Amino acid sequence: MTDGGADLVVETGGPDAIERSVRASSLYGQIALLITASAAHSGIAISHAAYASSLATIRRVFVGSRTQFEAMNRAVATHGLRPVIDRVLPFEEAHGAYRGDAEDAPFGKVVIGIGG
Repeated sequence: MTDGGADLVVETGGPDAIERSVRASSLYGQIALLITASAAHSGIAISHAAYASSLATIRRVFVGSRTQFEAMNRAVATHGLRPVIDRVLPFEEAHGAYRGDAEDAPFGKVVIGIGG
């Protein structure tokens, strides 16, 4: 579907689906493997054929459970927590925003607006 593979794959299916993500990634793509705190598996398995077809980088991202996520959102809403925003740029300046973020070291978040 992507004519060469996806540059970034966010794998939410866990260890059981990692091989599909490797096959879907571009030659030097990146895979963000989301692992929940309650993951049932202790490892991942990728076939030699899939492994040999890609030079993708796999990054593990540990996340909490849905219950923990909902509790966090309640705490944010209850206490009125707001992110620190350094600047907001229009979508047309997204490329420059990423470059500027690396060069300027902003204090807060750099937000890229989408639409109106």
